[in-house]
Amino acid sequence: MVIRRRPADMVVSELTELDRSRSRADLLWELFRHAEAEVTTAIGWYLERRRAPSRWSRSLRALAALLGIVGTLTPLVHSAAPAAVRPEWGFVFLAAGAGCVLFDRIFGFSASWTRYIRTELALQQVLKRAQSDWAQLYLRATDAPSDKEQTALLAVIERLRRDTQRVMEEESAAWVGYLAEGVEELTRSTAGGAGQRPAPAGLFRMDRLSGRDRVGEQTQRPRDTAL
Repeated sequence: MVIRRRPADMVVSELTELDRSRSRADLLWELFRHAEAEVTTAIGWYLERRRAPSRWSRSLRALAALLGIVGTLTPLVHSAAPAAVRPEWGFVFLAAGAGCVLFDRIFGFSASWTRYIRTELALQQVLKRAQSDWAQLYLRATDAPSDKEQTALLAVIERLRRDTQRVMEEESAAWVGYLAEGVEELTRSTAGGAGQRPAPAGLFRMDRLSGRDRVGEQTQRPRDTAL
């Protein structure tokens, strides 16, 4: 049996020691290769992480569609052959299909899949643009780059690192926001099933009232009600 290992977490790699005895062109090339390797590692990480959500997403969506079709056809089958199946089972199949969609929504398999794909494509675009800019500047530079040429080449490396960090931060922010929505949706679902008013997901709420506002709200609330 093949055991798939979870991809390692992304960490910032250490900068290799620069040999000052080498030419400035070689040192600049080494710095660019180091930044390029970090981006390719991040791209590989997102490619690996998107496999599991893609399998879960496709499986849950296919199962939801199948259960929806079966639930829709159950009353028709009962009309044709009353002894074959009871019509109430149609509601069971439809509810199970809706549960698959809700399960996918709460745990974010489809959202994670699309988010990983979008981030991986964005990183590839950032890397391709940096490689193109680097090639143009590096080929125009001399074997002993001037201060202006060194500044331009270092700017390409800095822009590559900055754009990569921006893309990854946007992906992380989207993940946190979707996690908050999933928790709130799960809270609404469980509270609605119990016949209670859903309570706010306090850990993820960003619009909490201040202490003064809460005091004012308690003052305005009637004392003769349970709410």
